[in-house]
Amino acid sequence: MNVNEKESSRRFDIQMFIYCSLDIVDEKVFGANKTLELYLGPLISDQNFKSFGYVTSTNVKMIIVTEIGDTSLKDQDIRSMFKRLHNAYCNSLSNPFYVPGQLIKSRVLDETAKEIFAT
Repeated sequence: MNVNEKESSRRFDIQMFIYCSLDIVDEKVFGANKTLELYLGPLISDQNFKSFGYVTSTNVKMIIVTEIGDTSLKDQDIRSMFKRLHNAYCNSLSNPFYVPGQLIKSRVLDETAKEIFAT
């Protein structure tokens, strides 16, 4: 297997993992034991990845996926990442030039995401 095939396989694995995570988000948000908390906490983990969820009051779902071996991130760190990302997202939507329903093109949102995930 060459490098491109490995990268493609890894990307596919992450996408499938995110779809599974979104199912768990739906269970937590719409299920019998639904929560009012925006931060949903750890969602699911497998031998490679672990996911965390966040849902805004307007039902926008955010997922952070980490590698299972990464023990440097604590629950409080993940919660802080989501809050910063949510704040940047809200600021982007508040831009008077943003057209609802279209792709968000925000330098500030991009920079915030890069800053959050660079750590």
